Amino acid sequence: MSKRNYWVFDIETGPLSDEVIARIAPPFDPDEVKVGNAGIEKAMEKINAAKDAHLRNIKSRAALKAEYGEVLAIGYANAADTVMLVDLPEGEMLDKFWQRADESYHSQETFVGFNVMNFDLPFLIRRSIINGVRVPPGLLPRNNRYFPDFFVDLMQMWQAGDYREMISLDRFAKALGHEGKNGSGKFFAQTLKEDEGAAMEYLRNDLLLTRKVAEACFRAY
Repeated sequence: MSKRNYWVFDIETGPLSDEVIARIAPPFDPDEVKVGNAGIEKAMEKINAAKDAHLRNIKSRAALKAEYGEVLAIGYANAADTVMLVDLPEGEMLDKFWQRADESYHSQETFVGFNVMNFDLPFLIRRSIINGVRVPPGLLPRNNRYFPDFFVDLMQMWQAGDYREMISLDRFAKALGHEGKNGSGKFFAQTLKEDEGAAMEYLRNDLLLTRKVAEACFRAY
């Protein structure tokens, strides 16, 4: 692995409003609910319960799906600087991120993240499509499949060719002898509403852990 300068990066996402999710979600089909020989009252109870569960299941994973979720914060850091974009319109955050990444791309630096090929990068591109933000051509996946080597995914380095092998950033950091995460991304949206400082500290810690994992991976590769 090249020893050239690199940035680590991470994103935090959250669900769109219930109203927006309900508008986008596929319609509930009552005909798919099996009511058997239940009477009308029992049948309606089952159908109403299934309808509630239909939307509830979509909302529960909304932060992981770009059509139902949005980028709430983007952090990136090199050895000297840490930048955390938050409290900005999503489109502005995306544009600033892609500009920084493009500058690094042309400076032959590298952007390093954890599980970014499977989540962060596709999510960022999909939300850029929705927000009308241009992604620099050199940063797009080739043939819509393979991201350029500019992006390094520490999950893939851990997998070492076995793509069935998965590990969390928290467990990876702890295996290296470091402290783990200081919270869960699952609660980032709520934390951001209630305590922006705590939310930013969570993101900052994720960037720190990502750098520590990167250092270990780069020593081995």
